Amino acid sequence: MISLHKLGVFAAVATVLCANTQSQLAHEPSGAPEQRPVPLDSDPHLIGWWKFDEIDGNKAADSSGHGHDAVVEGGASLKTQSVPGRMGNSLMFVEQGPVVRVPGFKGVTGTAPRTVCAWVKTSADSGEIVSWGSNDFGKMWIFGHVRGRIGVTPKGGYLYINDSIADDKWHHVAVVVHEAEKPNLHDDVRLFKDAVPAVIHDIGLLDLWPIDTGSDIEVRIGRGFKGLIDDLRIYDRALSEEELTALFKLGSATKNDKTKGDHR
Repeated sequence: MISLHKLGVFAAVATVLCANTQSQLAHEPSGAPEQRPVPLDSDPHLIGWWKFDEIDGNKAADSSGHGHDAVVEGGASLKTQSVPGRMGNSLMFVEQGPVVRVPGFKGVTGTAPRTVCAWVKTSADSGEIVSWGSNDFGKMWIFGHVRGRIGVTPKGGYLYINDSIADDKWHHVAVVVHEAEKPNLHDDVRLFKDAVPAVIHDIGLLDLWPIDTGSDIEVRIGRGFKGLIDDLRIYDRALSEEELTALFKLGSATKNDKTKGDHR
């Protein structure tokens, strides 16, 4: 049987193919070999992908192919946190619950471009979706609630969406860091809510602080978060708006109606 995620690959490819083909026709010389887009689920830049559908004891499998399986601290079983999600199953987190981490995986470090995205459902306004880095200014990478809104902070400045998502409904949230010599929140980072570029708060001087993520702390998932997290992905490149739209449509087309609450 073909899984929803497998079916979703084709939907994602179709969306991205249309956008990429128009771009290539405008820029490629006549007679140039055709370039086909890489499916988002098998993109070599997808370095961490936790669908939370494959749970084995205290471990959640990494579907990116890089072996970055997530484990829950303290030897607890993740099966007790596995509940119906937006796409298959999701993990349910509570504020004071055990931390889920990825042993040996330091995420995307330095000034490298990246995309982090996930489906989340929460009625709270605090907690991290995913984080890693070093505990110093500009060296952390925390994606989750920032001042009660979904955003990102490198521990030195912050960027967050104006609108709250604490409505107990599913939302696809994403942060993209574009390639730059010294990327900063103001110039090089974009936030998305349900595949739409988000309206953000007023920018301050600290938001010009360079992003240079450290490598002391392994990737942590759901630290202090209260709610559901599904289909968490980390890419070590900047996804385009068209690609984020493809991922959003994938989740919108395969939503799990068993999850309690509003699915809009």
